[in-house]
Amino acid sequence: MKARPRRRRRFSLLTWLFVFRKALAFWLFLVFLYLMNYGFSTDLLSYSQNGAFLHEPLLQNISVLWLGPFKSGSGYGQESLNMLLSVADKLPRLKAAYFGDKVYSRTLDAFSKRVLDFFDQLEPTCEELPSYFCQESNIIDINCPCNSTAKKKFDIVVIHSVPEGWVRKMLDVGEYKVGRTVFESDAVPWSWVVPVNNFVDELWVPSQFNIQTFQGSGVKKPIIAIPQCVEFPKLNIASLRRSIKYRYGCRKKDFIFLSVFAWNERKGLKYLLEAYGSEFSAQDNVCLLLLTRSYSGASKLPELNQTVTKMLKKYKRLDIPRFQLVSQVSDEELPKVYAASNSFVLATRGEGWARPIMEAIFYELPVIATNWSGHTEYFGEDTGFPVRVERLEKYSGNDPEMKPYVGLHLAVPSISDFRLKMRQVMLDVDTVRSRVLKAKRVIMNRYNPEVVGDEILNQFIRIKKMLLAGSVQKDH
Repeated sequence: MKARPRRRRRFSLLTWLFVFRKALAFWLFLVFLYLMNYGFSTDLLSYSQNGAFLHEPLLQNISVLWLGPFKSGSGYGQESLNMLLSVADKLPRLKAAYFGDKVYSRTLDAFSKRVLDFFDQLEPTCEELPSYFCQESNIIDINCPCNSTAKKKFDIVVIHSVPEGWVRKMLDVGEYKVGRTVFESDAVPWSWVVPVNNFVDELWVPSQFNIQTFQGSGVKKPIIAIPQCVEFPKLNIASLRRSIKYRYGCRKKDFIFLSVFAWNERKGLKYLLEAYGSEFSAQDNVCLLLLTRSYSGASKLPELNQTVTKMLKKYKRLDIPRFQLVSQVSDEELPKVYAASNSFVLATRGEGWARPIMEAIFYELPVIATNWSGHTEYFGEDTGFPVRVERLEKYSGNDPEMKPYVGLHLAVPSISDFRLKMRQVMLDVDTVRSRVLKAKRVIMNRYNPEVVGDEILNQFIRIKKMLLAGSVQKDH
């Protein structure tokens, strides 16, 4: 007898849902967790999957004038340039004018033609600026004939510099005024608080640390944390390390501790030398590589070298541990300095953001630094080797660069903890590797130009909506 063919069993949608109910419940649970974490806000719709904004019509109509020391090469200059570059391709009505720090020819020489062309494209025309911008030629670089009668305002003006140098009438060119600044101690000078409270509608700072210090010093305006961003070169760090032949005066067998800093008391060099000189001697295979910038230039290097030697001899009179002092390293050479080193050290007394720490993390160096101030936004026990703070100490020195800090408190790092951490990074390979890799993931994912640029654009969109709704309260 011929067998009857088996009928194919058909499953209804309900049957499929019953069979896969556990998997479905799992995915619904994940969606629920995501919404609980990020909220049910429609702001999520602000982004497309590649990070580009979907608010195209609104961004097309936001006019922004950004004033900052973009070409100075200073800390403010590097920060303002990176922030400007992070939003430029999404803001067709963005303009930028140089304001603030002095421009040095060596800094301009370091810029690529692409960046210089970028500045030319963003420079405002005379028709877009009132004539008083031209009259302030000592602090702003505008190629105007000084006969403009422009009365039209930008939606937003961002002034990116030290508040003491803000010029109120220049800010009047914007309907909404944003200040961007940073400070490194436990409080802010009153000479900064006054212009913030009277000249701008809100203040941007890089970290929660500065939100606390500015509010605690009497700033009444809204303060928003917008982190710094850094665009790192596309490099294979392992290959770069293998290619290094020159170790900047240190021996091939030396474990190199690198420190990058400006030569002033805030950077805590005396504490670093005390820790290094107390922990090591000439018998140890170590070398402290000091990459520093002195405003007196490279000609002062021999004098600085003598100063370091004298300070180290306090702790090891005869056999001080090896050190090398380097200055005037080009941007092209800087990656090689990091790649030649084994660890980064900074006994800082206070930082706004500490860009060299972030650079060291990118080059996969374990970082040892004081556990206080702005860099703790991304630096901690799981991403580095933070040094305990012994105490906060009122500054009363006479370093001319430190004048704004007189009467304010800066950190004093623990020498014993610093010594312990230097030994640890030399010996504890597994912990070093784990923290180095996590730190790099953090800075690459959280502080890249696209992510920070989108944060800035979100703020501009928020401000534009306030202007359109007429909800901006003016009290200055």
